Amino acid sequence: MNWKAFFFGSSDWGNAITVDKPPLSLWIMGASARLFGLSPTSILIPQAVMGVTTTLLIYVIVRRNFSAITALVAATTFFTTPIITLLSRYNNPDPLMLLLMVAATYFVIRAVESGNCIPFAFAGALLGLAFMTKQLQALLNVPALGVAFMVSATCVWTKKLRAYTCGAVSLVLLGGLWTAAVELIPPNSRPFVGGSTNNSAVELTLAYNGLGRLFPTQKDPTVGLIPETFKSAESDAGFLRLLNGNFSQEIGWLLVVGLFSCVWLLLAWRGVANTPARRATAVISLVWFLTAYIMLSFMGDGIHTYYTATLAPPMALMIGMGLESILAMKPRTLGRILASCSVLIGSLVEWALLSGVEGWHAAFISASLVLGLVGAALLAIRPPAKWINVVACVCAAGGLIAGPVATSVYTTSVAHQGSNPVSGPLTKSSTSISRFLANVEAKGAGWSYDLGFGFDPSPALTSLTRDTSSCDWGAATYPSQSAAKLQLASSKAVLPLGGFNGTDPAPTLEQFQSLVQEGRICLLVWHQDHLDLPGRSSDLLEISRWVKSRFSSTLIDGATVYDLKAQQKAHR
Repeated sequence: MNWKAFFFGSSDWGNAITVDKPPLSLWIMGASARLFGLSPTSILIPQAVMGVTTTLLIYVIVRRNFSAITALVAATTFFTTPIITLLSRYNNPDPLMLLLMVAATYFVIRAVESGNCIPFAFAGALLGLAFMTKQLQALLNVPALGVAFMVSATCVWTKKLRAYTCGAVSLVLLGGLWTAAVELIPPNSRPFVGGSTNNSAVELTLAYNGLGRLFPTQKDPTVGLIPETFKSAESDAGFLRLLNGNFSQEIGWLLVVGLFSCVWLLLAWRGVANTPARRATAVISLVWFLTAYIMLSFMGDGIHTYYTATLAPPMALMIGMGLESILAMKPRTLGRILASCSVLIGSLVEWALLSGVEGWHAAFISASLVLGLVGAALLAIRPPAKWINVVACVCAAGGLIAGPVATSVYTTSVAHQGSNPVSGPLTKSSTSISRFLANVEAKGAGWSYDLGFGFDPSPALTSLTRDTSSCDWGAATYPSQSAAKLQLASSKAVLPLGGFNGTDPAPTLEQFQSLVQEGRICLLVWHQDHLDLPGRSSDLLEISRWVKSRFSSTLIDGATVYDLKAQQKAHR
């Protein structure tokens, strides 16, 4: 609708405020909508293509220096992970971020193979683009890539330093381009940077999308309003966080197998990492996996369940390296025993996760466990015939991936909406996020529904907003999800007061008054239950008080609406 809004990643094409992420992923979805029209298909096809391409890249990375079966296992682990299935059919920045991070991994391995700076510079450029997608989260594999090149490349130190310099310059230049542009443009010539407190893209990067996620300085007061029924503890941080009822369906299915694979890789290091390129792949898989696992396990409570997608690529690579380690072990008996232990424990974990979810038939849960146990038993001993090995591998693979595949298939069979989509059926845990969101969505109203899904505008409210042709913004409302729904329904720009959840200091009372006096905002849609929440922006509260004291309201299908333009003329 507006190229300025396109560049900044504005939440509205009146350019009042941006979303709380940099805009690269929005550019791709926006370009698709511009070419093919706005529809679920035009938005989601790029996401699906990214998921498929990332799967192919994982296969190619492993296949370059390892067996086809190892590459196939790694790729299959990735694309059957439920959170990957979910995000590959959802309008979220993570698929693009993961694609760029995995592509950077490919080029670092190419740099190790060639000893050349150019592939490393490409890797830096790709990470810069990943930074433009989701900022600091996109740099999670940088330590792994840096260590891998340092210990694996056979070129001299001066050439390594040159490669590091080229990669760092590419990353900083490309990654910082949008941030620098926003900072250099005068604030009155661009939208407010959503998610920041002082209209700064740098603050958005370092605080809201950076350290604020790892070490939150203050708890969102809205969290305190969640019913006690859905609170198990103050924090679920710890080594078992990703196996609890909130996260397990997203990523937990093969997590224990991935952790065991770290041990198997270290035991068989000489046999696996026996060339520079193989060593680089092994180091990246190990360091990236452990970095992501520890970060997700212990980061602050600002974590969302879909953040677990960050762990999916290194976990897939790590499980591939684990299989390669077992195949490389001497004597073979040790490899068979370790493979059997991995399948046994992985099958028991999967059985526990399936048993903690509603909707799965007991026969399916039992069958997946039996398959895994049979596979583990057959792998433990050297068989008298080769065909038994084939049966063992089929049973082991079937037992291990039955849970994630079933969860992924279920995830594709239902529609998803809201700011925190989740995979799979409801869990049996009374404190899980999936059950809380299901209860909120079932109510279809209230502050929690507005924050998570957005107020559903009625046909009458939509028509009234659509008919405000003389205004830059047909309406102003809060929170951002509600503004987005009204904007999409009416095809009129809607100003999201206070940004994503009503806590940003934009616009100020003075700015809002000026917009109203200039006739640029026609309506204000009031949500009292949202105003009653603690922690709302003081600017939002001041604007609400000013509107309430100056204008009269009309009730339209349950929504309180203030006509700012008509009554402003009367005041004049």
